[in-house]
Amino acid sequence: MTTTEPKAPPEAPGGLPLLGHALAMKRRAGDFLLGLQDGSPVTRIRLGPKPAYVVNDPSLMREVQRDSDVFGRGGPITERFRQLFGNGLGISDGELHSRQRALIQPAFHHGKIVGYAELMSRNAARLSESWRDGQRVAVDEAMDALALENVTQVIFSLDTEMDRNHFMSATTVVLGGLFRKIGDTTGLLTRLPTPRNREYEREAAYLRRSIREVIADYRSTGTDRGDLLSMLLLARDEDGRPAMTEQQVHDEVMTFFIAGSNTISNTLSWTFHELASNPAAERRLHAELDAVLAGRPAGYADLPQLDYTRRVVTETLRTRTQGVFLAKVTTREAVLGGYRIPAGATVFYSFHALNHSPAIHPDPERYDPDRWLPERAKVIPRGAFMPFSAGVHGCIGDQFAWAEMIIVLATLAGRWRLLPVPGHQPKPKPAITMPVDSLPMTVQRRV
Repeated sequence: MTTTEPKAPPEAPGGLPLLGHALAMKRRAGDFLLGLQDGSPVTRIRLGPKPAYVVNDPSLMREVQRDSDVFGRGGPITERFRQLFGNGLGISDGELHSRQRALIQPAFHHGKIVGYAELMSRNAARLSESWRDGQRVAVDEAMDALALENVTQVIFSLDTEMDRNHFMSATTVVLGGLFRKIGDTTGLLTRLPTPRNREYEREAAYLRRSIREVIADYRSTGTDRGDLLSMLLLARDEDGRPAMTEQQVHDEVMTFFIAGSNTISNTLSWTFHELASNPAAERRLHAELDAVLAGRPAGYADLPQLDYTRRVVTETLRTRTQGVFLAKVTTREAVLGGYRIPAGATVFYSFHALNHSPAIHPDPERYDPDRWLPERAKVIPRGAFMPFSAGVHGCIGDQFAWAEMIIVLATLAGRWRLLPVPGHQPKPKPAITMPVDSLPMTVQRRV
């Protein structure tokens, strides 16, 4: 019996002398990675003189995510995030990650999600009641503020003192700065004392300082406020000592602030833009909301009846993928789909590329929530759509995110139409996630 010897992956075309494919990854990473979908399941690229590997096949991408022993946390995104967030759940690996996940998991059990849904519904209803017919609203800013309010109330109790507007604006600055750092393969440009780099350092320091001040306040009182931070601080090892160091608590809180606000607000903003651009989808959404809610705010119990609303959110997650690419690093030499990948290599994979591939999603640029009807969704290859990743590093708060996005969308769209401002075309801002640059819309009361 003969076995096939693993082979080296083919190199992507278009590499430049010295730079390789670094310029394409910096300027148009989404288009570049989408272009690799038609080629080999695994492709070698060059970032300057250093080789890296891009996985293009859904099943192989799923393998990369699930086999954390071989494909560990690492690569440019992870290292840049670690500089700011330390070793929180979104960055850590191995035994530390398993331990932290077990400690934090109770905060996302079903009963907790039901409670979180109540505050999401209240906050969305309060925002809805603040709008006036014909008012022009900066929807991107409103969704940022609402998502931050929701996650703040989950992490901290309501009496926590914090400049929440500054915290959210600092988060936006830092995410944009991280995107620039990832694209700077030499590491030189983002170290120059430019105004933008100085702003990044200033706002990153503000985020860290704010979190430490709140943790110190909680430590000084020593009371259980019934929120996530109290749970982290009061967790104990078997010997009765605190389960987390002060630094680990800080890292977890920082991670939850970013993961629990930015991607949710981005998705909601893009959803309102897509609905305004697709009147048929908007009409169907409104019909479902009228039938299920009849003008009242949405709650957790309504989620099973909001089928079309969920499909609308799902289609936005596909068309406006929150993150152009992710990366792992091989802990040892690996064989993936018959291709040899050396130890210590950076391995990229792109859900953005999968979500816009015509081989997986026919007419991929068309906004079509009915792609996610059960009979149509079942033909999508396994692993081709994972908005919250998979495996041991899959998002611990995925059910939290689904509940928040559906409840907020249903509550606001049940009472209001959001109309585009003539002549304004929103664009994605360069960032790790996909925030909208600006989204002014006019709110029109629905009868």
